[in-house]
Amino acid sequence: MIKKRKTREEKIKTGYRLQDFRLQVTERIEKKDASEFGYLSSEFVVRDLTKTVVFSVVIVGLLLLAKNYLG
Repeated sequence: MIKKRKTREEKIKTGYRLQDFRLQVTERIEKKDASEFGYLSSEFVVRDLTKTVVFSVVIVGLLLLAKNYLG
């Protein structure tokens, strides 16, 4: 079987196609990472910490109120 040699134009087209494929793969990986690990972004961390602090203050307040009321 004789191997056909690629012309310069075919090599350039192949190179562009491979380069475009790599860019698409990189974009897909970035989107996947953003969707899977988005909960680790600073916005979500700050929101979760704020909720935790608010609930902690409410619980501690209720405990102190119960302590004073019961004795």
